[in-house]
Amino acid sequence: MPRPAGNLLRYDMRGLRRITSCAGCRIGVLLVLASVLAGCETPPKRGAPVSNQDIVGRIGANRYRTPANQILTPAGRQIELPGLRPQALALSPDGRLLATAGKTPELVVLEPQSGSILQRVPLPSEIDHDPVSGPVSDHILQPDKAGQLSFTGLAFSPDGSRIYLANVDGSIKVFGIEKGGRVVGLFTMPLPPANAPRRAAEVPAGLAVSQDGKRLYVTLNLSNRLGELDTVTGKVLRLWNVGVAPYDVVLAGHKAYLSNWGGRRPETNSVTGPAGRGTLVRVDPVRYIASEGSV
Repeated sequence: MPRPAGNLLRYDMRGLRRITSCAGCRIGVLLVLASVLAGCETPPKRGAPVSNQDIVGRIGANRYRTPANQILTPAGRQIELPGLRPQALALSPDGRLLATAGKTPELVVLEPQSGSILQRVPLPSEIDHDPVSGPVSDHILQPDKAGQLSFTGLAFSPDGSRIYLANVDGSIKVFGIEKGGRVVGLFTMPLPPANAPRRAAEVPAGLAVSQDGKRLYVTLNLSNRLGELDTVTGKVLRLWNVGVAPYDVVLAGHKAYLSNWGGRRPETNSVTGPAGRGTLVRVDPVRYIASEGSV
């Protein structure tokens, strides 16, 4: 018996009872199915990462490319010192010599105007403590090949006759300057041990020379002290307790001013944390990180 148009049609398919409606409803079902099928399509593949083989480093006159593909155009003239990583600079009183040092066992001497490297001077032997012996030859058989500049610590004497370098292994390297401007290694000044829980040797940092050239002041970063040395004999004359991790020192008249990385020394009720090699530093009571410094 014919059914009126527009009535619902009911039928069974594969044992499942399905209900479809009129022609308008069937179109709706088709649209839903089309949407579902579209969602099941395999997503398009992403493109390969963009990469190149551009050179990192100097790419032109005063132009450098970093590993992050940035282009740097620094002001002034750049003197490349591969492997050195210079950490300190010292200019001679007459402005004719520029000394620098870093992660290599040598003192590098440059001509400030041209930027040319004049010398690479080996560090004097760590066991040569004799200040009256002759200059060390540039071809010395046993230079200190393990030493290197500490955090900082490089200074000319006021008369320009000597250069002092803070050696990270716990000593001061002394260099002499001849009349013609040639720099030679002289001897090594040993420093008193720090005797920190995890390191015996001191870690010297900033240096300052008295105006008469007779005294050398050394920040002793690991033992939290300032040392005064006789520049002729290398003997330690006096020691003062200062703040935590002293970094640098400057002289003004009869006063010495120091910068202390770690600020004040901890007190009995201070919240503390490790400052390195077993020493302690005041820390923030919330974040537990060092949060102060001092002068």
